[in-house]
Amino acid sequence: MCADVMEKTEQSSKDESKTLPKMPRSVPRVALLWKTLNLGLYSNSEFGELYKAVGHNTGNLAFVYAIASQITNPVQLFPWHVSAAKLKESADIVVIPCANQLGRHTELGDFADRLSDAGLPVVAIGLGAQAEDYTKDVVTSPGTLRWAQVIARLSVSSLPNIYTRGAYTTSQLDKLGVQGSLPGGCPSYFTNQDVKLGQKIYENWTKNPLPRSITVAGGHESWVKTREIEHQLIGMMMDPLVPGQYVVQSMGDMIKISRGEFDSIEEKTLTNIRLHTVPHYSLEEFKVWCRTYARSFYDVPSWMDTLRRHDLTIGSRYHGVALALQAERMGLTITIDSRTRELCENTSVPHISSSELTAPITRSSLKKVIRFDPSTYDAHRATAAKHYVQFLENNMLKPAPYLQKIAESS
Repeated sequence: MCADVMEKTEQSSKDESKTLPKMPRSVPRVALLWKTLNLGLYSNSEFGELYKAVGHNTGNLAFVYAIASQITNPVQLFPWHVSAAKLKESADIVVIPCANQLGRHTELGDFADRLSDAGLPVVAIGLGAQAEDYTKDVVTSPGTLRWAQVIARLSVSSLPNIYTRGAYTTSQLDKLGVQGSLPGGCPSYFTNQDVKLGQKIYENWTKNPLPRSITVAGGHESWVKTREIEHQLIGMMMDPLVPGQYVVQSMGDMIKISRGEFDSIEEKTLTNIRLHTVPHYSLEEFKVWCRTYARSFYDVPSWMDTLRRHDLTIGSRYHGVALALQAERMGLTITIDSRTRELCENTSVPHISSSELTAPITRSSLKKVIRFDPSTYDAHRATAAKHYVQFLENNMLKPAPYLQKIAESS
């Protein structure tokens, strides 16, 4: 970071340290920063409206749904651009469902200003750092760094108020001089309320000697290094007797293929998506393939209900795979960077690096790759829930009773 930016950041931190957050009431009203949990009759929504509502990635729905289910305080939803005045008027504490905001791809200076002006205690849940791998340090914009600093300052106490995706993100915050984070994972780890979730996953996984119907958690057409993997997964998914599905999450054009929005996709991009999925098909055949297999989901219950119809969900989208496990089915994430690996390691999601998943990929080879011990999974989940419950309570958030039960099952 250049000297003038460091000077401005240090001065900003000094100025902000003069103002401490207001202490909330005994059961604080929560402002959850997400526009809506119910997209209504989204079958008739314009794509742009729908894409914006899911935060440009349907995977966001997984952790937002989880957080909203895990807090029993009075909760009201607000969009990220909510004014400081509205927050002060309506809430006592701000909860931010986070993704991989810590990276060079974000500029959150305006957001930092609004949080600082509101002066309310802030809790960030699920923050992740985005870098190529664990050997690289994350690079942030000045605005995003200040955003993280403001959140850490606006803690209800001296205890951590940032729940990160894992030790890597916490270490990166420490290197940036942002103290007050707890390495945890993703709150979607606790979507399923059963204390013996691992046992149910294992029972379903071992019913058949090999996985039959497969869901592919589809990647992105620009991820060339995973393209050959994607081709093989799609080939297995298209079994004529036990057909699966190709579930897309992001970016916009990938989601559009699941909704038949072909005319609004640039010709070059549409070609690249075809090459990434079924390169041996003509353009018209590709469109038929999309209508047959490509899917996207806009609420978590329906997404999970579909995943439970398939024996295995596999692909490079963490949340698409993680939801399969919460639906009591097996999943395997193909990790492509630090954010997906960190999430898998902290939520016991089976995973393998894209560089390690070599051809040929078959049902037999996948069965051998996936190592899943139900007792270890349930024990880890219970311990993680215990830390998560303590984090929520330390920040004056009331955990849902089912979350307490998972925490007490260790």
